[in-house]
Amino acid sequence: MPPRLHAAILHGVFILSGVSALIYQLVWQRALLTIYGSNVESVAMVVAAFLAGLGIGSLLGGWVSKSARAPLVLLFGLAELGVGAYGLVSLRLFDAVGMATSAQAHGLTTGVLAFLLVFLPTLLMGATLPLLVAHQVRSTAHVGRSVSRLYFVNTLGAALGAYIAARWLLGGFGMGGTVRIAACLNAAAAVIVLLALRGTPQEAAPPAEDEEALSKCEIPFRTALVWSALSGFLALSWEIVWSRVFNFASASLAPVFGFMLGSYLLGLAIGSLLSPRLLKQGGELRPRLARWVLFSSIGGFFVAPLTALAATRLHWEWGYALVILAGALIGLAFPLLCHAAIPPGKETGSRLSRLYLANIIGSGAGSLLTGFVFMEWLSLPVLSWLLLLGSWLWAEGIARFRLSKKLRLQTALFALLALSPFHSLYERLQYKTEFKPGMSFTQAIESRHGVITVDTSGAVYGNGAYDGMIGTKLEANGWLVRPYFLSAVRDRMENVLVIGVASGSWTQILVNHPQVKKVTAIELSHGYLDLIRSRPEVSSLLTNPKLELVIDDGRRWLRQHPDARFDAIVMNTTHHWREFASALLSREFLGEIKAHLTPEGIAFWNCTESARAARTGMEVFPHTMMVMNHCLASNAPLEPDGARWRKILADYRIDGQPVVAAGQMDGVVGFLHREALPVPGDMWHWCRRPAMEAAWGQARIITDDNLGHEYP
Repeated sequence: MPPRLHAAILHGVFILSGVSALIYQLVWQRALLTIYGSNVESVAMVVAAFLAGLGIGSLLGGWVSKSARAPLVLLFGLAELGVGAYGLVSLRLFDAVGMATSAQAHGLTTGVLAFLLVFLPTLLMGATLPLLVAHQVRSTAHVGRSVSRLYFVNTLGAALGAYIAARWLLGGFGMGGTVRIAACLNAAAAVIVLLALRGTPQEAAPPAEDEEALSKCEIPFRTALVWSALSGFLALSWEIVWSRVFNFASASLAPVFGFMLGSYLLGLAIGSLLSPRLLKQGGELRPRLARWVLFSSIGGFFVAPLTALAATRLHWEWGYALVILAGALIGLAFPLLCHAAIPPGKETGSRLSRLYLANIIGSGAGSLLTGFVFMEWLSLPVLSWLLLLGSWLWAEGIARFRLSKKLRLQTALFALLALSPFHSLYERLQYKTEFKPGMSFTQAIESRHGVITVDTSGAVYGNGAYDGMIGTKLEANGWLVRPYFLSAVRDRMENVLVIGVASGSWTQILVNHPQVKKVTAIELSHGYLDLIRSRPEVSSLLTNPKLELVIDDGRRWLRQHPDARFDAIVMNTTHHWREFASALLSREFLGEIKAHLTPEGIAFWNCTESARAARTGMEVFPHTMMVMNHCLASNAPLEPDGARWRKILADYRIDGQPVVAAGQMDGVVGFLHREALPVPGDMWHWCRRPAMEAAWGQARIITDDNLGHEYP
């Protein structure tokens, strides 16, 4: 087989490998978070587990590539078959392990379990790059060109995998169907490689690695290891910064992370492809590497403010182009570093694997430190400034403090120009084209869990999505009739579970219910506690002796407390189309809720006008009704009682004040006369199950696998 055709085939199958790898990452990460919780701690542990497997696999691939007789391409094909075989059984394996361990999984335990579940496939994935680079270097004797080409095609495949999974596969085939498609891609890559291997000419013996070759390396290998780790740290840190920007701008649309990640990977691929052009220019690599390190962080620094600026003038999705550009600048560094630190020879694959491992260690540190620590204490603009400053110092170190004064001056000027777009960053991202100079939130709380903002009307937003108003006063024709309505269908409600505290208004209402003795409230983001403390309408909630407040994932908490039973479980949670919303609306989770109810207990959750969410409730519970946009369900019959409701409302007090506004009692209780199907645009009604079945009985139910409305 001609060498060019052979190289083209290898590059083609490496694209397929990259596509399948990113599909697996998106699906497995989501599946593991469904099992072990979607809180920040679990996210950090799952990401670290993926990176650890890739790093160890890289070492394994590098060790194998040392042997001149090792059939590197054949081993690559077998690795692809192994990943595909694991992919076919992965979700069933995750479910089985999750059922047995999720109740005991805390902190580090979550990371260990996640690592064990993804260790084998990520080990095989991590081994593929050093195997193929070593194979290419045997023919080309050029490390930089080999790394850049293979890194380009694999990263390009990964970008395609992120795009198509978010845009088509997850919404059309669910998680199970998507991993089967990925397994087919693995099988195709393996079959093509193994068939093409027959016609491969015998590989030439690798050039000897001697002291003279080592001495030609511009960067000592140990120094390159440190720089590779720093490169990984900065790359993941910028990704986390951008993820917050796009998550906020989109109000947490699920596909946005896949699109942003795909854009970043596409940029990295382009940068890797362009890096050989820099090598052709000749001259010292150190100053050029320093220059591009600095330029890459300048590009990363400007993504957030320029995306906010685009949101007010055009559309925030123009930010994807900025991510591609910044990613291209970042993607230049790794091939340059490899060429400057690794001579061609039998140790090429091994040395590359160690550089790759260092890069992954840095990436893991970026995920854990930036996402888990820095995001907790620093605002996004401050974090961006510190990352830029760190890149500047690193670039100075690479160039041995020889960066020109002109370049330093230009960098400082660019950074100063970014001050204005960083001003009103979140206002620009939230109000978009409606933003006017002078618009400002009355309160903004940033933490590792996200961004909470409050506008001048008192409306609360979580990561850019409306979270409700702060208040507890009940008025006729008011939306707060919903939490008070529980008293109309049950005369006994002593033990209540609230999943999703947010502004605290609903929890404040329930904890002050005359009959309630205890409320257990589960909230993911502790930032809401800071909000509650600052608001007099709800601040007394945190000192109420009837409240037990837990910062955790609601689904995980239920699994860890299998014997807990409640008279009511209330979830005024997120919009049905947001990321992770289906984890609270799925048949599996509602079954978990059902198992934690007393015989006459009631479940009450926000469907946010989703027919599928209401239909799923009917699938799980024998008795249901709709109250505005909420589904009310139970194992026992439900029938409103106006006289009982009026009596309880008359006895209701919050901070010593009646909950029903003066002269509003008849109007509030009159809601019981508004029996009709709630429809978008006219939600101020309630209806019984027959009306729900007639309207939504044919809707598709939401499951953990199909992910509901999250993906188009």
